[in-house]
Amino acid sequence: MKQFLFLLLLTMSVSTFAQDDYYIKKAQNYQREAEYYQKKADGYRREAEYYLKKAESYQREAAYYTKRGDIDRSKTQARYAESALDHYKTQLRYAKKLMKKPRCI
Repeated sequence: MKQFLFLLLLTMSVSTFAQDDYYIKKAQNYQREAEYYQKKADGYRREAEYYLKKAESYQREAAYYTKRGDIDRSKTQARYAESALDHYKTQLRYAKKLMKKPRCI
């Protein structure tokens, strides 16, 4: 009888440990996934920053060409600036979309 109770107790404790291990691994997996999405969002933000700097540069060039009277080049630079701003907004949207994922920190 004592052996039966001991085996029953041992089986229950092993089952509990296995469940705890499962939940620990599941939590670690969620943590890794959240870190992955965080890094990806950071990358999108860095890229957005790059496009913002490019847009500023194009706007400076457009102003320079306007001052020199080269309207065609000025318009071209203004279009480049507009395109860079669109890329900037897109990258920010991607970053925001990733951070809305349910498992992100």
